[in-house]
Amino acid sequence: MTRRKFAVLGAGNMGTAMAHALAGNGHEVAVWDFFPEVIQDIRRHRVNRRFLPGIRLHAGVRAMTDADECVAGAALVIVCVPSAFVASTLAPVVPALEKDAVLLNVAKGFAPGTKEPLVFRLKRLAPDHDCVHLAGPAIANELARGVPTSVVLASSDPRAARRVAEWFTGPSFIPSTSTDVMGAALGGILKNVYAILLGCLEKLGGDARNLEAAALTASVHEMAAIAGAQGGQPATLYGIAGLGDLIATGFSRDSHNRKFGQLLASGKSVAQLEKQLGWLPEGVRATAVVCALARAQRVPAPLAGWVRRVLGGTPPSLDHLLRALRASARTAHLSTSD
Repeated sequence: MTRRKFAVLGAGNMGTAMAHALAGNGHEVAVWDFFPEVIQDIRRHRVNRRFLPGIRLHAGVRAMTDADECVAGAALVIVCVPSAFVASTLAPVVPALEKDAVLLNVAKGFAPGTKEPLVFRLKRLAPDHDCVHLAGPAIANELARGVPTSVVLASSDPRAARRVAEWFTGPSFIPSTSTDVMGAALGGILKNVYAILLGCLEKLGGDARNLEAAALTASVHEMAAIAGAQGGQPATLYGIAGLGDLIATGFSRDSHNRKFGQLLASGKSVAQLEKQLGWLPEGVRATAVVCALARAQRVPAPLAGWVRRVLGGTPPSLDHLLRALRASARTAHLSTSD
């Protein structure tokens, strides 16, 4: 494999884990972050103690203090910051990008103030560059430990997706490609909403595998219906970019959205949790938009609606969740009958 230079904008847990894994494939990976102390920590100790403690980073990972210097000469620029900061991070470095650099979006959210998945915002910010979206289950701590991770690389240009897949192929990544950018992008957004529900259910229902299986299945049906109404392919949501991502995010102990759901079901409000944690997971921001999309397309989404009401202050209860689950089951039955 030809050694390439890649750049990662955002040395959070996922950005750092991806840099570590790609360096393990034999590439040189430069990373930049908004927090100077994170960069200094990587330089001095070869560990990102703030976001990915306990993992000694590969020697091929280089921490950079200047974002323009980070992306200079990079064949692939991975945008791995929270959705709210994608535009402010990428726009200033676009002039410094190599002419044929490919952009890879990792953030699983809507562009702030819109109903548009972030990968489409990237294309407008850098119209002269190929843009690819990373979908599928990718828990950062597992990836950093070398656990094989299956991902989907989605792009309207299949050549760009295949190019990135070749760079990713190695011990840590099992990549596939897709041209269904909308379906892949929405899969990563929608699963965060339903992961909050699965976290709530774990607290409300206790040790209930039958109920969890029913909720998981109903959630995927809703995800496929919503994505299909937006122009995505429902089949994408039943694959690794939808169902696979929901399984990982909905049941992993490292999942922020699942943990948030558990805390909600323990009786804490969104405001209390934001104050306690200092942040909100992507699923909280996405839920209102997801429900608005469903209403606009007249897609029944009782489970997403339940999450929206709980986030709005309605006390979470198993009885109300079961009502939503029964409504979802009736919707799925009618759809199958049609």
